[in-house]
Amino acid sequence: MSDALINGLAGAGGGIIAQLITYPLQTVNTRQQTERDLKKEKRKLGTIEQMCQVVKQEGWERLYGGLTPSLVGTTASQGVYYYFYQIFRNKAESKALERQKKGIGDGSVGMLSSLIVAALSGCVNVLLTNPIWVVVTRMQTHTNILRKDHSNRLATPALEETVLSAIEPFSYSTGH
Repeated sequence: MSDALINGLAGAGGGIIAQLITYPLQTVNTRQQTERDLKKEKRKLGTIEQMCQVVKQEGWERLYGGLTPSLVGTTASQGVYYYFYQIFRNKAESKALERQKKGIGDGSVGMLSSLIVAALSGCVNVLLTNPIWVVVTRMQTHTNILRKDHSNRLATPALEETVLSAIEPFSYSTGH
């Protein structure tokens, strides 16, 4: 097995573990960053307060909304990054050795070359995995307010469903 493949798989595995541990915090963070309701109170809720609010209003599962595509995204992102990092690093090392044979340099990869390798790997990663992260963000920011039993129900159930569907968007899944 090549070093690039080993590094890609190790990066993907590490990313999955980190994602599972920190996902509720990421969901709240994404919601805080995308909140644009000016009618809400001036005082911003802290992370723990907002997590409790999400659980109270929408249920525990909303803290993990979008987890499946996020795990796919993390696996792909980490795997792609570390795979291409190793490939680009190997090329940089071979170029450094060629320069050493010509009497230029000591055969090691310099700081600038290392930065270029990391930047190229990051660019490939973003280009290949961005659509996955768009799905994740949409699923994290989708709110699902629980329907309360209102004493002032509308006259017809069909009209009530129409009003509720206009107020409450359907639940997103990865396929949507």
